[in-house]
Amino acid sequence: MAASEEFWNKRAERYDAKTVKGPNYAKRIERVKAWLHDTAVVLDVGCASAEITLDIAPHVGQIHGIDVSAGMIELARKKASERGIHNARFSRTDPRISPRNIPDDPDLAEGSFDAVTAYSVIHLLEDVPGTLVRLHDLLKPGGKLITETPCIGDWNIGWKMLVKLAMLFGMAPQVVMLKVAELESMIADAGFEVMESKVYNPKSRLQCIMAKKQ
Repeated sequence: MAASEEFWNKRAERYDAKTVKGPNYAKRIERVKAWLHDTAVVLDVGCASAEITLDIAPHVGQIHGIDVSAGMIELARKKASERGIHNARFSRTDPRISPRNIPDDPDLAEGSFDAVTAYSVIHLLEDVPGTLVRLHDLLKPGGKLITETPCIGDWNIGWKMLVKLAMLFGMAPQVVMLKVAELESMIADAGFEVMESKVYNPKSRLQCIMAKKQ
């Protein structure tokens, strides 16, 4: 956990500055609005500097962002305060560890959330199947899991080599090279029904999966 936190702490300001809110970003927020109700209690896993979290906040009841990086959480809290957003809160929590090792946290009680969002974070988890089970447990019956994930395992060999070199030289965090079918299977095995799975933005190639707790 320490290595991952250090990586993102060093890059928090630069990461935040690179956020681009173009048409595809706006469509992402519209999809979330369509999938959630205005009183929903939402957990945003791997919220980073919380740009997405804070844009979802006006359309739900409450949203709780968690991230492994203390630097990212500091930025998130600062922006929420500056924007006068009072239904968003943030805490430094590592979502990658196995559910058996997650300490008791009153803010993360089982069956607490109507939805869990996870944008560009699933491929960074040390234990993808275990964490998906944990997220399933945190949801109320019928709760939704909304994810966007780069499924690098399906990319061509050139891109895979670039990612591996970036990891080797510390230019990228450690990632799991998931394939779409593999990720869908893990989500189903965790107890979800996959309702939608597609790439909305060919440029980013993020696989958007919306699943429901059975």
